[in-house]
Amino acid sequence: MSEQNEISATEEEYLRQDELSRLANECIKKHSIYAAAGGLIPIPFIEMATSSTIQLRMIAQLSDIYDIRFSENAVKNAMGTLVATVLPVAGAAMIATNMFRSVPVIGTAISVLAVPTLGAASTYALGKVFTAHFASGGTTLNFNAEAAKTAFKEKYEEGKRKASEFIGRAKPAASEATA
Repeated sequence: MSEQNEISATEEEYLRQDELSRLANECIKKHSIYAAAGGLIPIPFIEMATSSTIQLRMIAQLSDIYDIRFSENAVKNAMGTLVATVLPVAGAAMIATNMFRSVPVIGTAISVLAVPTLGAASTYALGKVFTAHFASGGTTLNFNAEAAKTAFKEKYEEGKRKASEFIGRAKPAASEATA
């Protein structure tokens, strides 16, 4: 009977982890979409502030999912460190996009594609990195942003691909709706 109880407890833990993972992935997807939508704000650099707020809220919700105390200051510091790892490339893209925004038609088209993709990608990457940390028993207070930089860069690239695919699918649907 003891062996059966042990198996049952192990199965319950797997089911619990699967449910936490499902909830976390839903949270990340929802906030990545919010960040992409925030990137459509036509005021230069406001979209970055919007993304930061959305990302902070997402990590707070991930903390709730994993029943971990949320520390806003610790998370803000970690977010700054992680986003800075992709800032040279993403920052240059944001500056170029904001410069092109004033060019009729072409500037609008570039900003409608680039800014939401960058916001969604960084949100996705932050969510995935924090989720992995929380799933392994970590907290917001012992998150090591320096150690997470490589994983963040990988998840950022993955997030860019996913966001581009999503935005690419959404664009034709929006065009059909206005036709």
